[in-house]
Amino acid sequence: MLILNMRHLKQHLLKSLSLWILLGVWVSAGAQQADSLAGYLKEAASGNPGLKAKYSLYQAALEKIPQAGSLPDPEMQFSFFITPMELIAGNQLADIRVMQMSPWFGTLKAAKDEASKMALARYEEMLGVKNDLYLEVKTAWYQVFRIRKEIGITEKNLDLLKSLERMALIRFKAAGMGNSGQGGLVGLLRAQMEIGSLENRLALLGDQLKTSKVRFNSYLNRNKDSEVFVGDSLPEATLPGSTSILADSILNNPMIRMYEAEKAANESRVIMAKKMGYPMIGLGLNYSVIQQRPGATSMMNGNDMIMPMVTATLPIYRKKQIARQREAGYLRDAAGESAVDARNELTVSFQESMEQLKDAERRVELYNRQASLAEKSVSLLTSSFSTAGTNFEEILRMQQQLLDYQYKHIEAVVDRNTAIARLLSIISHN
Repeated sequence: MLILNMRHLKQHLLKSLSLWILLGVWVSAGAQQADSLAGYLKEAASGNPGLKAKYSLYQAALEKIPQAGSLPDPEMQFSFFITPMELIAGNQLADIRVMQMSPWFGTLKAAKDEASKMALARYEEMLGVKNDLYLEVKTAWYQVFRIRKEIGITEKNLDLLKSLERMALIRFKAAGMGNSGQGGLVGLLRAQMEIGSLENRLALLGDQLKTSKVRFNSYLNRNKDSEVFVGDSLPEATLPGSTSILADSILNNPMIRMYEAEKAANESRVIMAKKMGYPMIGLGLNYSVIQQRPGATSMMNGNDMIMPMVTATLPIYRKKQIARQREAGYLRDAAGESAVDARNELTVSFQESMEQLKDAERRVELYNRQASLAEKSVSLLTSSFSTAGTNFEEILRMQQQLLDYQYKHIEAVVDRNTAIARLLSIISHN
């Protein structure tokens, strides 16, 4: 009976071990998973409130363009005399005056250019927020995948430990209370300790999964308890070119383009500020309503009068004009320096992400190889224990090592995909 039970446990144990490799994370171009992530990205782009807010700001900036390029509203003035004013040509009853002011030549064009380029800056800012959102969605999605894979590995290892526990219990009962029996009891207790640790980790992973799902769903602006589908394997993430080409693509980052657009907008603002220091010109017309006066001998008696008018402002207060030009110049310089600073920071981030990518790729291969060796070791030790009843402590130690390698392998794969997502975000390749 003991031999049959041991054989049954050995078969169950080896069957469990054979599933371990299937739990290793491999990278494949799974269409279902790719579509899943792409669908989530599309949903985030259309539903994220932060991104929609930036889109509204961009639309508001577009509406400033026709405002900036338009002339001021014309002025109309109407006045009348309570008692008609006696003139040679009759009695003046009222005056109607219309005036259109216009800024100096080229001022409106410069203002329109500034508004257009500032709208472009808001557009690039929106793309930058979208870029960051895509990175956050991908990172959160990868974390959900990692936690679910770790839950699967933990559950399989729990089954394995419980099989080892039953095996140790059978050995302990068969050995009795002798020295070998006491050793078997220690192994049994050790297995139960490991089981307790894994059950605690499983509970922690469950809590982490809930938190990760809430974070992911917040990016998509949907119910926090909505299910997140990740599949059994990660879609293959690749870079679109060589390292040197990617490094040159940093200039495509929306943040750099945003600052460059702001610099161009403020350059137009400098031109506008200079032209605002020149007079504004006004063209108008004055229409006087004349009533015919009895007894007047003038040939123009009763004829209304039309008088063209030209007016101009006198920008004599130069301090505010000079201050306006300096303000625009400082804003232009600030935007230019911000573009350089953003490029420098992105260059550092790019290099750090490349370093993380290479490290993750090395760890993927290392822990995949280590897990395979540890799995073989556990299988050999289990066979030895089932026949000779020795090395139980070594089985538990190696099983713990295997579990650690499996966790680290999953983490390395997720780190690799996250590093690639970060690189794609830096070069704005989404």
